[in-house]
Amino acid sequence: MFHLGQTGAVVHGPLTDEERYTFDVRGYVVRRNVLSEGELRRLQIEVDALRLPPAGTSIQSQRFDRIVDAGGLMRDLIDDPAILDVIRELCGAQVRLDHAYGIVMAPGTSGLTLHGGGTPFDPSQYYLVKQGHIRTGLMVVQWALVDHPVGGGGFCCVPGSHTGNFPLPAGIGLDHELVTEVPMMAGDLVVFCEALTHGTLPWAGAHERRSLLYKYAPGPVSWGREPPCRPETIAEMTDQQRRLCQKPSVANHEAV
Repeated sequence: MFHLGQTGAVVHGPLTDEERYTFDVRGYVVRRNVLSEGELRRLQIEVDALRLPPAGTSIQSQRFDRIVDAGGLMRDLIDDPAILDVIRELCGAQVRLDHAYGIVMAPGTSGLTLHGGGTPFDPSQYYLVKQGHIRTGLMVVQWALVDHPVGGGGFCCVPGSHTGNFPLPAGIGLDHELVTEVPMMAGDLVVFCEALTHGTLPWAGAHERRSLLYKYAPGPVSWGREPPCRPETIAEMTDQQRRLCQKPSVANHEAV
């Protein structure tokens, strides 16, 4: 189900110059081999413990919520060293976790049509560069718990559309030549801004697709209607995690 034995240095900390350039040009960047073999096994066990119903054809049947409330490593990923400095850079020091959920897809199930995009402007989902600093609205860190090989399906996007000046034409679907599949291996993560036109390709893998998505926003911004976790979960968090789960506000919002 998942791939082991990847090689190469694990990148933590802020975006490197190469990653920042890639993110600016494409609207997304992939960090490889971030989760260890042990962490992947733990996360698989945690997802199994949820006893999810079989994934169906609808997006609602493929999503499962309250992954932060489940505790364990699913909770601790919200401020993992591989992404903490990245979300601070993109959303500012008062970044907050807006919402989080997981995705399971059975072999052959359909995905999600293209959505998002930098035009028309959305005050909660945007991409700006000012004085040499990238600033985004809602952004996503998606963790791959299984291999997403070339041709397997999963996350896809129209690279560069986060800075586009025209809305997505009706005739551009998942099979359009502008759409790029983003393959990943188990343990990789992809960071992208919601201003990027993106979607989910039908799952062609022989195994169940499993991904965890954590969506962050600047301190004053709220996209989701509900808090990212229950009050009793916050009581069990570290101080840093609690700051990430603050309510949206301009005043009296602690930096992470």
